[in-house]
Amino acid sequence: MFKVKQSQHCGKKIYLALLCGFLLQSPAFAAQPSFDFPTPTQQHSQPFSLLKSVAIDAQTQLATRYKPGEGTPIVFVHGSWDDHHSWLAVAEQLAQQLKNPIILYDRRGHSASTPDQAQGTITQDVKDAIALTKALGFEQAHFIGHSYGANIVMQLAEQYPLVAKSIVLYEPPLFGLLKGKAQYQNNLQQVQTAMQSAKQSLEQGDIEKGSIEFIEQVAFGANSWQNLFDERARATMLASYRTWLDQANDPERLNLKAEPLNQYSGRISILYGTDSIAAYQNIITELDHVLKQKKLLAIPGAGHGGLVSHSDQTTQAIVQHLR
Repeated sequence: MFKVKQSQHCGKKIYLALLCGFLLQSPAFAAQPSFDFPTPTQQHSQPFSLLKSVAIDAQTQLATRYKPGEGTPIVFVHGSWDDHHSWLAVAEQLAQQLKNPIILYDRRGHSASTPDQAQGTITQDVKDAIALTKALGFEQAHFIGHSYGANIVMQLAEQYPLVAKSIVLYEPPLFGLLKGKAQYQNNLQQVQTAMQSAKQSLEQGDIEKGSIEFIEQVAFGANSWQNLFDERARATMLASYRTWLDQANDPERLNLKAEPLNQYSGRISILYGTDSIAAYQNIITELDHVLKQKKLLAIPGAGHGGLVSHSDQTTQAIVQHLR
């Protein structure tokens, strides 16, 4: 079980089940995967496949979990430090309400997917998401991203607008939006200092110390390492630190701009937790100013990890976006 302990944000227990599904069947439309996913064991009731490696090129395979369906697929893109399990509870609940195909995957360098062989870039992550979508037989999808995954989805919509039918961004860490604005400097400085400290700790070999610094001071808030995440989640984060260091050295990450999204014609929804750390709330404020056509959807009582701690509310916000 991928269990989440009692959260400081919501005061209740949320459970994420390690998900399996039924035998992949042919969707009711022409586009469908060109290969077979393995059949889950009978005791599992969810309509998702077992985890499957999908080749997107000669060197790269992405660990993928797929649910067949009708219409435009929904592709979930996870953030830094974790893997597809962070979206799993939301995907399960969404599958009970919508008929769309659903795709979850581990990004390159995370968990069961191909590790990075050289310096990674956000452009590479964008191309991976598109290549996976097409490998499964689709030309277009609804893309939903959390944290750095939201940055990837934003970049995808800006660069390949015809591929993204719509997008949902859960608290993209666009800290560049806060630079040069006096009202945000204290919050931005706190995040930058904590991020640099975490990076230094990790580079010196202090894996757990650096991971906790980032999780609690940059992303999810004080005490979240123990109170929000369980042992499985923490183990996943510790195993992903090299990929985060690689991401932190990506020069492209400094050039992300939200303004080009104003040229994107698809639907945009921005999800945020009302209890997120101050810097993320500041980013949402700036996105509200920058983007002309978007919908802001609050997750009451949630923080940056609302997709885990408040999966019910996050699911309903996505349903609202898609309908």
